[in-house]
Amino acid sequence: MLVHKRYDDLLKELTELVAMPDGDDEDHYTKVLKYVLSKAIQDVANYTNIPVDELPEELDYTIVSLTIQVIDTHGWLTPDNDQTGNVQSLSEGDTSVTFKSVTSIYSELQSVNFITDNYTNILNNFRRLPE
Repeated sequence: MLVHKRYDDLLKELTELVAMPDGDDEDHYTKVLKYVLSKAIQDVANYTNIPVDELPEELDYTIVSLTIQVIDTHGWLTPDNDQTGNVQSLSEGDTSVTFKSVTSIYSELQSVNFITDNYTNILNNFRRLPE
């Protein structure tokens, strides 16, 4: 797997834009950011047919935006006291709430389509024909 040459800069940008929730484990926070960023980079590369190490700098903001959107919409960094995005199941009688584990979040991430209608117009400007 090729590493994006500006990966560290993108990760730094993310840590400035996505606050670590109160009470969250810094290791968990960093792992989620790194994992989602890596998937966003790979998905953009796959969609545009541009190798990861050749992605243009003009796509950096789009990659960061995709990453933030996925984290926010799926609630993967929701604080422990507000885990509405991480609820796996609810029961009404004798009230029971089960939250998703970190492993299930990572598994769910594999099936998420990062490239939504919000970003296809931007990415289509860079898209190449497959080789």
